[in-house]
Amino acid sequence: MTTRDFELGSIDGLPEFRVVMDSNGFLLTPVLETRKTTLKAFVSIERSDNVNEETWKAFGQCIMFAAAGAAVAGFTPGGIAAVPTFMHIFGTCATTKGLDLAASQIRFRTETFYGEWERFTFGETTNQNLSKPKLQPKSYEDV
Repeated sequence: MTTRDFELGSIDGLPEFRVVMDSNGFLLTPVLETRKTTLKAFVSIERSDNVNEETWKAFGQCIMFAAAGAAVAGFTPGGIAAVPTFMHIFGTCATTKGLDLAASQIRFRTETFYGEWERFTFGETTNQNLSKPKLQPKSYEDV
């Protein structure tokens, strides 16, 4: 079996904060540090080894259509409609393209990526809009 991951998109997470003690001076002083996080969503498809590139392209197209629909449905309170919308659109697209998949062959996964810790300065966060994360879809033309 071959597993192929397709990145659905990413959302900027909330910044993380910590206090560390700076010993550069005569006295220990507390220093506030921050780092950014990014949450990436993936869908993994397990297929047999005899799948050609055209089939993988068809999967990629169906995933992009389904991800767009799920992104719109994700604006509902709590985003509860996103996964069922994704599955419905993906299933419909895959069926029209003649792709056969069992439910056990599709897996959703998220991964959190952490930036480097940096000294916090107040000016950096005044320009950030933390209340509205943006979905950044990935292009599947090279799939």
